[in-house]
Amino acid sequence: MNAQANYLLNNLIERSNVLHSNINGCRLVWREWGCQNVGRQSIVLLHGGSGAWNHWVRNIPVLEKDFHILALDLPGCGDSSDPPKPYDAESLAAIVSSSIDEVLKNHSSFGLIAFSFGGFLSGLIAHLQKQRINRLTLIGSPILGLTGIGPANDLIEVPKGISKTEAVPLYLHNLRKLMVFKPEAADELALEIHVENMAKARLRSRGIARTSILAESLKNLPCSLQCIFGEKDTTLHPDLAGVKKYVEDIHPGASFYIIEDAGHWVQFEAYEKVNSILQEILHED
Repeated sequence: MNAQANYLLNNLIERSNVLHSNINGCRLVWREWGCQNVGRQSIVLLHGGSGAWNHWVRNIPVLEKDFHILALDLPGCGDSSDPPKPYDAESLAAIVSSSIDEVLKNHSSFGLIAFSFGGFLSGLIAHLQKQRINRLTLIGSPILGLTGIGPANDLIEVPKGISKTEAVPLYLHNLRKLMVFKPEAADELALEIHVENMAKARLRSRGIARTSILAESLKNLPCSLQCIFGEKDTTLHPDLAGVKKYVEDIHPGASFYIIEDAGHWVQFEAYEKVNSILQEILHED
C-alpha cells in the first residue's frame, strides 16, 4: 500500500475512539469520530457484507468535520464477535438496534447510512428505532434482493490455506467484478481493505441478501429515505430503473441519486460526489 493510502487508513484508526457493547453474548465493536460534535447530529454507519468500518474510509474524514460519527463492525465481521446461531435479518437487526441504544444512550436522534448488506438490516432497525431515527440513507443496497445470476455472482472462490501472495490476485478479480466499475478504482487501498475484511469475515450474509426483507421493511418507513447508487452497480435486480420505480411507489418522497460510471462500492470509487451528496442530505433540516 502506498504511503498516502497507508496514512489515510492508519490516521483514521489512531484518531478513533473504540467502543464496545455486549448484546446477547455478541461483542460489538464501534469506532467513533467527531467527538467534538457530540452536540450535533449523530450518524451511524453500517458497512456491507464481509466488510468492516473501513468501507467508509474515504467518507469519514469529511463527515466527521460536522457530525458525530459511529461506524460499526457488524456481527461476524471485522473485530466484532459472531452472533448467536441461528441468525436471520431480524435477529441481527435486533442486536444492532440494542447496541445503538447503548452507544447513543445520551442522544435523542440520529441518522443511519447503510451500504450494501448493511441496508438489509437498516429498514428493520429504522422501525425498531422509530422514536429517534430521522433519516435512512441507502448506498448500493440491492433493495429488491440479490439473484443467483449475473456479474455479482461471477466470483472466484478463494481457497482456504493458500498464501496471501496466491490469494491477492483472486481477491483483486472479485473486487473488480463486484465492487467497482473502473479497474483503476481497485487501487492499493481498496485491495488492502478487501483482503483484510475477507480474512475476518464469518457472517454468512448472501442468504439474507437474496430475500425481500429490505423491500418489505422500507414500507411505512418512520423517517425520510435517500438512495445512492452507482450507475454500473452489478448487484441490482432487475435493474436500476426497476429499483427506482419500486422506491418511488412505496416512498414517493424519497430522494434518488445515481452516480455515473461508478459501481457497487460507490462511496469509495466516487467518494467526492458521494461526500457532496451526503453533506447536502445531512444538512437538510
